Amino acid sequence: MTAQEFITFLSASGRGDEATAQLAKLGFTAEFVAQNVLSGAGTPTVSRVAMLWQGMPNKHDRKRTRALFDLLSDLGLLSPSGDDETWTILRVSAT
Repeated sequence: MTAQEFITFLSASGRGDEATAQLAKLGFTAEFVAQNVLSGAGTPTVSRVAMLWQGMPNKHDRKRTRALFDLLSDLGLLSPSGDDETWTILRVSAT
């Protein structure tokens, strides 16, 4: 999923403003999420995404990354894969 597809998806979901505000509050950009979480390149894990985002993430960075994954799950883009760390991408493209 590209950043533009992600933004379009958020707008079409009817929760675009809410989701965009939550992303900003957590400190993530649409570009980062599209490229590092929703691109389909590998299985999204909290550890991997937190490391890409902050380099050496602390417990607060991991907590915010987990909140991002929960938000994406609520939007129907990710699903937990049986543990708190690993998630499955449900939508690779908004089309």
